[in-house]
Amino acid sequence: MRRLLFTTILTTACAAGPLAAAGTGFAPALPATAVNTDGPETLWLAKDDKGKDKKDKKAKKKEKHEKKAEKKKDKRDKTAEKYKEKKAKRDKKDDKVEIKVNGDKVKIKGDKIELPKGIDRAEFDQRVTRFTQDRETTVTRLLNTPAPEGRDMAVILGAAALALAAPDLNAAALPEEELITYRNCPPGLAKKDPPCVPPGLAKQGVSYEQWASYSDDQLNALLEERREPYLEADPLTERELLLLRSDQIAQLYNLDAAPDGHRYALIDGQPVLLSNEDHTALLRINELARVPTIGSGINVAPTAALTQADLINLYGLEAPQDGYNYAVLNGQVIALKDSAYETLQLIRIARAVL
Repeated sequence: MRRLLFTTILTTACAAGPLAAAGTGFAPALPATAVNTDGPETLWLAKDDKGKDKKDKKAKKKEKHEKKAEKKKDKRDKTAEKYKEKKAKRDKKDDKVEIKVNGDKVKIKGDKIELPKGIDRAEFDQRVTRFTQDRETTVTRLLNTPAPEGRDMAVILGAAALALAAPDLNAAALPEEELITYRNCPPGLAKKDPPCVPPGLAKQGVSYEQWASYSDDQLNALLEERREPYLEADPLTERELLLLRSDQIAQLYNLDAAPDGHRYALIDGQPVLLSNEDHTALLRINELARVPTIGSGINVAPTAALTQADLINLYGLEAPQDGYNYAVLNGQVIALKDSAYETLQLIRIARAVL
């Protein structure tokens, strides 16, 4: 019945086509291109490409996403590989640590300490050994070696209180023997230009007049700033490489015993009273120092206040290398870089026992 009804409709439409065209002026309708009389009616239409375009775009988007994900994975893999390489290098170095103390590099590798440039391991070990073996003999000799006339700080301090440097003081007009007794004028810097000013400050343009007028608070603040790196540094040896003890220095200068938490030290003939922090900084400075060879048969005078020229002539020393200065710390002649020497002299000035 359904097939019959469809055929009738189709026949009627074909028959009416010419008449409708003739009466209205419109072109006749195009006949259906195919009819399936064995099943549901189907009209074959022109192919639609929009569905295919959507599928292509989706595929391209998926491909792009996969490539992006692959790049990220490659990047993660490379990062992980670099991390492994760095870790392997660190492990190979056995936890090597490097610290820097006022320009001196100190490397620690396991139990081994690599000393700063210019300090030979064998020489340092020999210094520690010699200090242990010869300490008592050397100290006895020190305590019995007088300073040159006019340069003995024990005599100067015992005779009268030190005059304090003032802004209107004409340093150039003062005799050298008098100039080195002033608190703000380390003897090793008495003949420098400008006189008395520590190397680092001199390079910054600080004049003698400015330096001589520094107050106690200014000196203390400057010292605390300069000693900080030494407080953070690990010791290079467990042994204290300072010759004279606090009580021996007190005996030399007829001083009362140091208060609790303090001790005496001796820098270029000037006794100083140190806190624990000051003492720690002094130990690190002394460890980083070079120890020159003293002329044969010559003993060091611990209470002497000497200029650089005096030190060279009296103890038969070679001229110091550029950037180095000589000093006498607790009775031992040492050579220090400008930065360490400056910190040592700041300790001498800010912690002086007057």
